Amino acid sequence: LIFAIPALAALPLALYRWRPIRAGGVPLLVTALGVGACNALFAVALTFGEVGMIVLLFYLSPIWATLLERVVLGTPMARHRLLGLVLGLAGMAILQGLGGRLPLPANLAEWMGVAAGMCWAVALVATNVASASSVIDKTSLQFVSAALFGFVLVLTLDSGGAWPEPAKIGTALPWILGAAVFWIIPAMALSLWGAAKMSPARASMLLMLEVLVALASAHWWAGEPVGLNKLLGGALILSAGVVDAWGSARLDRMRLKEADAA
Repeated sequence: LIFAIPALAALPLALYRWRPIRAGGVPLLVTALGVGACNALFAVALTFGEVGMIVLLFYLSPIWATLLERVVLGTPMARHRLLGLVLGLAGMAILQGLGGRLPLPANLAEWMGVAAGMCWAVALVATNVASASSVIDKTSLQFVSAALFGFVLVLTLDSGGAWPEPAKIGTALPWILGAAVFWIIPAMALSLWGAAKMSPARASMLLMLEVLVALASAHWWAGEPVGLNKLLGGALILSAGVVDAWGSARLDRMRLKEADAA
C-alpha cells in the first residue's frame, strides 16, 4: 500500500508524459523495473528476516555495480575496484561464517536481500545510461513497478493468513500516507536524481550510511544482537565501499588534471 498510493498518483503523470517516457527507451524502463524490484524485495526481506543481516547483504550492491559497469559501460576494472570486490566478498563470508552458517545467505529473506542489492545495482547502471531522462519519469515509473512487484510477492509468499480487514487498513491509512508522502517519494526522487550525476559504484558507496543507521536502530529498537560476525563482516563490507569511493575520487581528479593539461 505504501508503494501503491504513490503509484496511483503517478499513473496519470506517466500517461501525460508518455512521449518523454517513450523517448527514454530501454534504459528508463530498466531503471524503473530495477528500483521497483529492489524496493519490493528489500521491504519484504526486512519483514521476514533479521534487519542487520538483510541490510549488510543488500549493501554488497557495489560489487554488482562494479561488475555491471565493467560489462555494460566498459569501465576499466581498476586495482581499487578489484580490492573492493575482494573485501566485499570476504565480508559476506565472515558475516555468515562467524554466525555459524555456510558463507552464503542462510534463508529466503537473506537471498531476497542479496537480490534487492543486485536489482539496485542494475538500476544504478541503467539510470546512469538514462541520465537524459527526467527524474520525474524515473520516480513515477518505479512506484508503479514497486507496487506491481510487491503485489506479486504478497501473492507468492503469503502463508494463507487472512488479509487485513478494511477497518484496520483505515486505521493505518494516516501512517501509510505519511510514509508515502514524506519518506518514500522524497527518498526515491533524491536517490535517482543523485545516482544519475555520478558513477553507479560511488552512488552505492554514499548510500552505505544506511548500514550504520540500520545496525544501530535494529539493536536499539528491535533488540537484535550485534555479534562479532556483524562487526567484522560489516567492517569489511564498509571498507570495500571506502576503498571504491577513494579510488573513484582519485581517478576523477586524475582525469580532470589530464583534461586541464590538454
